Amino acid sequence: MAHRFAILVLLLIFVRATLSQDLPITAKSALLADAETGEILWQRNPDLRCYPASLTKIMTAVLVLERGNLEDWVIVPKEAAFTGESSMALKEGERVQLKDLLNAILVRSANDACVAAAIHLAGSVEKFVEWMNEKAKELGMTNTHFVNPHGLHHPQHFTTARDLLTLTRYALQNPTFRSIISQREIIIAPTNKSALRRYRNRNKLLELYPGCDGVKTGYTIPAGKCLVASATRNGWQLIAIVLGSQDHFADCATLLDYGFNNFVKFILSERGERVALLHVPDGAPEWLWATATESVKVIVPKAKIGRIKSRLVQGNLRPPIRAGEIVGELIWDIPGASIHKVKLAAANNLDWSWKAKARLWGIRFLGISVLVLLLVKIADRRRKGGRKA
Repeated sequence: MAHRFAILVLLLIFVRATLSQDLPITAKSALLADAETGEILWQRNPDLRCYPASLTKIMTAVLVLERGNLEDWVIVPKEAAFTGESSMALKEGERVQLKDLLNAILVRSANDACVAAAIHLAGSVEKFVEWMNEKAKELGMTNTHFVNPHGLHHPQHFTTARDLLTLTRYALQNPTFRSIISQREIIIAPTNKSALRRYRNRNKLLELYPGCDGVKTGYTIPAGKCLVASATRNGWQLIAIVLGSQDHFADCATLLDYGFNNFVKFILSERGERVALLHVPDGAPEWLWATATESVKVIVPKAKIGRIKSRLVQGNLRPPIRAGEIVGELIWDIPGASIHKVKLAAANNLDWSWKAKARLWGIRFLGISVLVLLLVKIADRRRKGGRKA
């Protein structure tokens, strides 16, 4: 009996491990998600508060893009010139364009560029940080608090992998942001106090991982190695996030491989696409095209692709039907995964057929005839009753 129980326990452990796909990730918090929808395909402690290190600069870049004019010239203040650790060696009084600071923030991970941009835009680092926290709240980043614009360690400066996913998806909507983070190298023109600067992107996956197109690296001793990595293959972009990793590049590559190797993304319907032909008795014609009222995109485990089933549900349709009128619903069932529904709208107007019209007018004529005969009989009875009196 004990032997059978042990076998059962081992079997359950094996099944659970198989279902959870426990990947060899060293990060204490990690996730893999679809960039467009935010659907999470794999996760480990996604809501664990962690130090983000230079991943902070994603938010800094967002605010620079939204509140600044990239053609502005920035005079580097003393406070920025003396910012520690990773930098672009800015000098007090140096004259640099804001667009060059933004490039250095995202590619070089320059802390001094963050401070210079923050003071230029907000007047002080403190005010800029207020903007950062306001933006985080606006985006729904409920487990995030910023203390500075660069990510140098502070015990009250934290976020989560889930919040970083929200922020990254938002940032990726900006074409300038997308362009900068995909660059392997940037060149900053000479300034009044510096020769030409050339920097390689610190995200090594841009060179090592096929399809990689971003996003940002980060590291401090308390935070460990952090990385938000994105990659696109066949038009499908995934985002991998690791916090507190021992090898952030390997961890993100493992997550991205898992996504591309085990899932497929495809469109079940496009908004306005004709997806069903419905039978409408007495219609002219009797068949009506129905269009999807919204686009439906799904991510499906490759093993379940052949098991997708669709079902059409239509109401008791009778003419007249107007274009855009809801006429049914299309349902897709992905066994063991998900169910997706889309309302269907009439693609065009549909009126009664001539036979149906003739039948309808015949019924109306018959009804009118019966009513006339009834009225005649009633009138006749009244006349007869009047003569008897």
